[in-house]
Amino acid sequence: MDILIVIIAVLVLLALVAAFVLSRRRARERAQQGRVEARARSAQAGRHEDLAERELRTAEQEREVADRERRQAEQHARRAREADEAAEARLERAERERAAAGEQLQRAERVDPDR
Repeated sequence: MDILIVIIAVLVLLALVAAFVLSRRRARERAQQGRVEARARSAQAGRHEDLAERELRTAEQEREVADRERRQAEQHARRAREADEAAEARLERAERERAAAGEQLQRAERVDPDR
């Protein structure tokens, strides 16, 4: 009976040692897995950061293009206003000239009614 108790005690101790070794191995594997996941997350974060930088550069370029387009549109609008003003002034001059021509014709008719 004493041998049986010793064998059971040894088996229990071996089982405890095996459980302890397995738990340590699992803990190391979990720690290793955590490091692998951390590296993967760091790499993913780096990719996201690179993408964000590219998007920022693209947005800045698009903003510059929009500003350039806006300046050009403002220049075109100013030129159009100037052309409208010049056309209006020319039209007014033409009307004044036509009115002056009409007056000259009336004077000429007064002076020379046969005309």
